[in-house]
Amino acid sequence: MKNLQLIIAVLLLMSNISKSQTTFLKHYPSPEYDSFFSVAETENSGYIICGSKQIDGANSIFNSWVAKMDLQGVLINDTLLSSNDVASTFSFIRKSKFDNSKFYISGHLDPSDTMNFTGIWEYNQDLSLIQVFGTEFNDTLLNAPVGYINLGDSAFFLFSGTRHSTSSSPDISLLKISPTDNSYTLFEPDEYRLRWPSGILFDSLQENIQIAYIGADIKSGSPVKVLSFDLSLNNTATYEPNLNFTNLNYGFNFINDSSLILTGYRDGFSLDNNCMLAYKFDNNMNVLDSLQVYSNADTITYPGWGQSVLSMDTCIWVVAIHNLDPNTLWQSTPTWIQLSRINSDFELTDQFYYGGDGSYNPFDIIQTSDGGIMVTGNYFNPKAIPLVFQRDPFVLKVNSEGLIVNVDNPEKPIAQEAIVLPNPGNEFLQVKLAVQHKSADFQLFDINGRLILEEHLQADMQRIATGTLKRGTYIYRITASNRVIGSGKWVKE
Repeated sequence: MKNLQLIIAVLLLMSNISKSQTTFLKHYPSPEYDSFFSVAETENSGYIICGSKQIDGANSIFNSWVAKMDLQGVLINDTLLSSNDVASTFSFIRKSKFDNSKFYISGHLDPSDTMNFTGIWEYNQDLSLIQVFGTEFNDTLLNAPVGYINLGDSAFFLFSGTRHSTSSSPDISLLKISPTDNSYTLFEPDEYRLRWPSGILFDSLQENIQIAYIGADIKSGSPVKVLSFDLSLNNTATYEPNLNFTNLNYGFNFINDSSLILTGYRDGFSLDNNCMLAYKFDNNMNVLDSLQVYSNADTITYPGWGQSVLSMDTCIWVVAIHNLDPNTLWQSTPTWIQLSRINSDFELTDQFYYGGDGSYNPFDIIQTSDGGIMVTGNYFNPKAIPLVFQRDPFVLKVNSEGLIVNVDNPEKPIAQEAIVLPNPGNEFLQVKLAVQHKSADFQLFDINGRLILEEHLQADMQRIATGTLKRGTYIYRITASNRVIGSGKWVKE
C-alpha cells in the first residue's frame, strides 16, 4: 500500500512538473483580421477561446469564433457562427459555476435588417452549441456586451457598449436575462452621452451588481463612475471617485471579499511623465490604497483593453500595453505585453515584458489550474512584407512567477525585464528597466561581436545617445544582479 501511495505521489509530481513547463507566447497567422478576446480552461486539459474572425474584408464583416487549444497552445478545433451577411462577435467566456463541462459566452449579432440580438451562448468543451438565450432589439439599438456576471440558472447580467444609431455616441447599458423564460430587464442612463463600459462584478457580501465606466458626463473631477444595482436592476448607489483617470479599461475586479481594484491611465499631469494607476477600494468605493506606474513621455503604459486584472491568493497581476500610441489603430512602432505583480501590501514588486516585435493588444487574463497565467489578444506586425492591415490572435502562457520558462534550459527564463526603444531608432535609444531593478549595465555590440557602447543605468528610463553610430543592426545586452535581464537586436536607421 505504501509503495502504491509512493508511485501515485511520484506520478502527481511528474504531472505538476510537466504542467509547469507548458509556457509559451504564440501567434496564429491568418489572412484576416482575427482576435482572441477571452479564454477559459476546460476540465480535460485545454482551453476554449472566444473572439471574432473576419469573413468579408471588403465589408468588414466579422463572425463569432470559438476555438479549442491544447496545453501546448496548439489549436485543435474551432467553429464559427458563419454567415457572409450577418456580423457577430463573441466577447467574454467563463466556465459555468455549476458544471465544469459547460461554458457561457456573451456576444451579439445582427440576424436581420430590423433586429439585433444580444445574449449568451452555451457550449460544451467539445465546442458543441447547447443553447442560446437572450433578446432582440430593433436595429437602431446595437448592444455589444463586454462582460457578464453569471448568478446561475436564474440570471445573467450583461454589461454592454450601446449605440442607438450608427451616428450616435457610444453609451452603456446593463441587461439582465433570465434563461428559464428568456425574459429581460434593461437599464440605460436617462440621458445619452459619451460613455464607455469598463467592468462589471458581483458583490456577494452586499448582494449587488457593480459596473464601472468612463465618460464625458462628469463635468469636473474624475471621468470615472461606479453604479450599484440590486438584483432587480434598480440603481441603488452611485460613486464618483476622484481618480483623475484619462482612460479606464476593464481593470475592475475584487481582490478579496472586502476590497476591489480599478486600473486606468492618466496623461497630461506633467511634461515628462505618463502614468498607469491602480486604486484599491472597500465595498463602498472608499480609497484604501493606490499605486502609480510612471512612464517617460516618449512611451505610454496602458491597461489591457479587456479584463486586465487578475487577483490570485498571494498577489494581483495587471496586464498592460507598454509603448502604446492610442491615437492610431495601426501602430508602426512595437508594443510589449507588460505583466505587473502587486503584493498583498499593494506594492508593485515585479514587471515582465513580452513581445516587442509588433503591436500587441491583450484582452483577457486568467489563472490556470497549474498555477500559471494565460493572456489572450491580437497582434499586428507593422514590419511585415508585404504590409497587410490585418491582425492575428496571440496567446501568452506564463508560470506563477510571470515567466516563460525555457524547457531545455530552465535556468534561462524567456522574459524581458529591461527593454530598448524606439526600435528602429536614430539619434538615441532608451532603456526601460522593470521596477524590480534599480540599476543595470547596458552594452551594445556590432554584428561581429565588438563592444561599441557601454553605459551604467540608474533610472527607470534612461536615454543613451547613438547619433555617432553607423546605420545598421546592433546587439544589446542588459545585465543586473549578475544575470542578463534583457537582450536582442537594435536597428540604427
